Amino acid sequence: MSKLAFIVIVSCIFLQACSGDKESPTKLDKIDWVLGYWEMSSPQGTVTESWVRTSDSVFSGVGKFLDSAGKILTTEEIAIVLRDDELLYIPTVGGQNDGQPVTFQEAGFSDSMVVFENKGHDFPQRIVYVKQGEDKMLAYIEGEMNGEHMKMEYPYVKH
Repeated sequence: MSKLAFIVIVSCIFLQACSGDKESPTKLDKIDWVLGYWEMSSPQGTVTESWVRTSDSVFSGVGKFLDSAGKILTTEEIAIVLRDDELLYIPTVGGQNDGQPVTFQEAGFSDSMVVFENKGHDFPQRIVYVKQGEDKMLAYIEGEMNGEHMKMEYPYVKH
């Protein structure tokens, strides 16, 4: 082997080792489009969700429903947690479930949609977030209530 070939080979190995493969994005990284302040207004009031990244493995959120006069009717604290390459959705809603968090497990995932399920929960059993553009997101909850299928949609706009 010539001296030049040796230098080229060693240089390539060195450059590859130094550049290293960057860690691939996690599922949480791929749904960072949920971060920010989201709002849906209707004649009945306003629903908001505000999301921030609080660690490498957690998005923390606060959801609120305000009546048309601006009075807060419900508040929930929410976490989306990445654990062992699975996303968990963990809401704690005031006045529900004895103030205890409920865990929904990832049931579907893509770069533009995430689905969470807890078939043992009263309602909802499914929570879905769908990216619909840079400033639009559809969230919906669905499941069985009193023997009937119910679905509530929240077409959010980012502010």
